Amino acid sequence: MKRIMIIIGLLGSWVFLLQTYNLAWAKDPDYPIRPIELYLPMSAGGSTDLASRALINAANKYLPQPIVPINKPGGGGTIAAMAVKTAKPDGYALGTITMSGALTPPFSENPPYRDLTCFTWVVNFGTFVFPVMVKNEAPWKTWREFIEWARKNPRAAKLGITGSKYSDYKALVLWQVEQQEKAKFTYIAFKGSAEVLSAILGGHINVYGSTVDAATMPYVQKGDLRIIAYLGNNKVKGYEDIPSTKDLYGIEIPDLLAIIGPQGLPDQVVKKLEEVFAKAVKDPEYVEVMKRMHMPVIYMNRVTLKKQIDEAFAYTAKAYEKLKAEEAKEKK
Repeated sequence: MKRIMIIIGLLGSWVFLLQTYNLAWAKDPDYPIRPIELYLPMSAGGSTDLASRALINAANKYLPQPIVPINKPGGGGTIAAMAVKTAKPDGYALGTITMSGALTPPFSENPPYRDLTCFTWVVNFGTFVFPVMVKNEAPWKTWREFIEWARKNPRAAKLGITGSKYSDYKALVLWQVEQQEKAKFTYIAFKGSAEVLSAILGGHINVYGSTVDAATMPYVQKGDLRIIAYLGNNKVKGYEDIPSTKDLYGIEIPDLLAIIGPQGLPDQVVKKLEEVFAKAVKDPEYVEVMKRMHMPVIYMNRVTLKKQIDEAFAYTAKAYEKLKAEEAKEKK
């Protein structure tokens, strides 16, 4: 009994010391006192990676310690997200997350996490433009011509996407278009936008459904590829007259490119990061990088970002339930 009381006493002392340490740290005005790791959900060289690194370069001008990028690709962004989720909530492990990473895992068949409250939403620093592209010699010059052809030729439209209908919300938008237009597409999954671009240029698919970036736009400008629609409401400057799914069908899932931390990040840390990133998104070098990649700079603080996530999450949940119901009917 005496031994048990000693153990309980030691445990109590340990908990007290830990709480005291955390409390003292939470009030520490010198954060960060060591480098911050930022987990990136994609491989090096892609739009998400380049935008995140540009933000880091700008943010490091306003921090006493650097933010260090660490690529953790795979699982549609879930590997990086899980690294953030399981990290100590002390502000030294953060992550970049896209809308696909934020919204689709909770509805996939075997997700590693289902609860978005396991993250602290910090800031949004950009977004993407998602075009539907075809080769210039394709028989369809407009979106309407493409849809009419797709109706008459079910499954002949081979759309290249980065993931599946359950791991890429761009595919979810296209699926909703199918429902309204009574058309049937075939979805071909690729690991990234670079692979989709190669596939459309090589004739392996006939429709591109990924992101606009510095790699794809030269082909549009040279006339090799043509944008016939946009998935969502963001458009490329100079090509604003092309319709979007928002224009045509009222279908749009708000996009994001955000910084997250593990659940329980101290308020003092989040405020510090908000201040730093608010300056970073205005940095001329960062703005120029985003401009070259045709990515809009959209800053949201944690309150606005969390509100958008909650709204988009509810919308996505309904859309996925409809998708599952339709697929169940087809199997019968």
